[in-house]
Amino acid sequence: MAITALPRRLLGLLFMTVVAIIYLPIVVMAIFSFSSSRFQTLPFRVGTVEWYVRVFTDGQYSEGFLNSILLASAVAVTATAIGFACAYSLVNSRIPGKTLITLFVLAPLAVPLLLVGISLRLYFAELGIQPSLWLVWIGQVLYVLPLAVLNLRNRIAQIPKSHEEASWALGASQLRAIGDVVLPACRFALLATFILTFTFAFDEFVIAYFLTNFSITLPIKIWTTLVTGFDPTINALGTIVFLFSMTLGIAAQALFMRKDVR
Repeated sequence: MAITALPRRLLGLLFMTVVAIIYLPIVVMAIFSFSSSRFQTLPFRVGTVEWYVRVFTDGQYSEGFLNSILLASAVAVTATAIGFACAYSLVNSRIPGKTLITLFVLAPLAVPLLLVGISLRLYFAELGIQPSLWLVWIGQVLYVLPLAVLNLRNRIAQIPKSHEEASWALGASQLRAIGDVVLPACRFALLATFILTFTFAFDEFVIAYFLTNFSITLPIKIWTTLVTGFDPTINALGTIVFLFSMTLGIAAQALFMRKDVR
């Protein structure tokens, strides 16, 4: 029994170590976001919310946040809609080589974002298209689309085909059957996919960096601020973004779990 318990303890220790490596810097950042000092030094100075106030009053941070919200919303809507169409086709089509097509659709998940950003920048430059938020929208849709397809494909595959066939027998067209049968059965998965793709697009930096020049998103604003010199406002902004993203991630997971129960 002692031999069996040892690997479990080692795995538990490894898990706690990984959690500490990931979350300890975030905890430190959150703590110093309330420090009145402009530098992250000990002892801890008197507490303040000055840096949080600056996040909401600085025009550049507000502009970056608004751009990121609008961009992520557009990306999430587009990726969820296209992802549903792709997932439905992959589940219900009977074309040869469907497995290879599925792997091709999911392949961008294995491509480094740096290569995606550089290749898209060079491609659009060759076409004479100037960097803009519109190009970031296209690039981020390509980035999150495999996630949407993967999530929705799993849900659509769980819907009995007999439900659609019954609607056809009652006179519904295939499009009507999708709207009346498949979409309602996927409502939680669709909402969860929207939230998940929104979160990934909201936090994405590499593609936005390569495909825009003067339109600032929030990750780009954070990067430029860190490059030009440390600003303690970044601690407050990073804490807000982390809590915002974590809340969305938990909400998406809760919706996926609710889908499974139903």
